[in-house]
Amino acid sequence: KMTNKAIMETMLGVGGKSKANYHLVECCYASGMFFEQGARQCDCLHAVAPAKIIPDLDFPIQFFNGAEDHRDSEDKWLSLCKDRERSLLKTYEEGDHFFCHDDRFVADMLERMDEFIKKVT
Repeated sequence: KMTNKAIMETMLGVGGKSKANYHLVECCYASGMFFEQGARQCDCLHAVAPAKIIPDLDFPIQFFNGAEDHRDSEDKWLSLCKDRERSLLKTYEEGDHFFCHDDRFVADMLERMDEFIKKVT
């Protein structure tokens, strides 16, 4: 089981190599760490089965990923989407696991989310 200490050591190790600089500490390091809930956070992550859930979702989905992050499922998630025509994937070159906290990408992500929502609603 992952303890809070193990999760923090992992996050600090990976985060220390990242170019991320946009609210990384507040958003990543604190989530799930309050009240010694790190192990439960990991249990929750391991219990989720996106491949079973995504095909049942009858709406378009927008995916984001960093090119330098672990990337074994992008095409899989898109192929599972019921609304494939309107579902999208954006991969940020030079983005790592913390790409959504990297100010090189934040404005673009927000614009893409805004455009996506306007197109699908």
